[in-house]
Amino acid sequence: MQLDVKSTRNRTIINFQKEGYDDLCVLGRYKYSKAEKYLEEHTHVGMIEICYCDKGSQLFFVNNKKHLVNGGDIFIHFPGEVHSTGGEPEERGCLYWLIIKIDNIKLKPGNKICANVASLLDLIIKKEIRHFRGGDECKKILETIFKKNALRKKTVVEKIWIEHLVQNFLLHVLDKVSGMQTETIDKRLDVITEHITNNLTEYISIEDLANKIHLSESRFKIWFKQNTGFSPIDYIQRQRIFLAIKIINDQPDISITKLAYSLNFSTPQYFSTVMRKYTGKTPTEIKAG
Repeated sequence: MQLDVKSTRNRTIINFQKEGYDDLCVLGRYKYSKAEKYLEEHTHVGMIEICYCDKGSQLFFVNNKKHLVNGGDIFIHFPGEVHSTGGEPEERGCLYWLIIKIDNIKLKPGNKICANVASLLDLIIKKEIRHFRGGDECKKILETIFKKNALRKKTVVEKIWIEHLVQNFLLHVLDKVSGMQTETIDKRLDVITEHITNNLTEYISIEDLANKIHLSESRFKIWFKQNTGFSPIDYIQRQRIFLAIKIINDQPDISITKLAYSLNFSTPQYFSTVMRKYTGKTPTEIKAG
């Protein structure tokens, strides 16, 4: 029994539903060496989507609110929520997503596995916390599911293994979300990232950012990297490049020189260097498609 799997060079998606799983829908993973196309606005009716960001970072927009998800974070899209990347690209890095039905689960006689999954999801949803630290154990469990799926000869035992691995993952998620009293995502990050996003065409002073949350500049740099995985300058450059890509897509005839200066790059040459760093392409190559 081979699960339905769709793989490309940098994405792998397992479709559990086509193999008769009662509750599991999709397990996906992407590994991007550069920024890719943005995730369009969509929703999952009667399903929950649990994402684990292993490397890099990703901006998610849920119900018109922005959330920055960094390496080691879990992020949950609750049932029926409209979500996307808000026009931002899917970023360089590695991210997993697991989609599970939360209602209308068809239980076969004696099948307790689905009931366990449903109970765990109910507890997770009742916590009403979507963003928290996950840790390396998440990756270990999800990668084991991919390895189990890769077996050429499928048996009932392997199927049960996959279901139990999903339960272990949900138990880990529940354990982490229950410990949020000590691992709450720092709300000050929203203040800083929103200011950066709204001022990408202006000079952004690191000192001013630090003052916004009452930290010294040196402490702010340490705090920012701890919470995002990036230095403030690196993060600002990344966001300017992602905005540049969006502008080029929306205005293909725009002058590269004009775009570089409008985004506060010192020279078009430096703009091109930074663009290549984050995308593997120059602005001219981006324009050419």
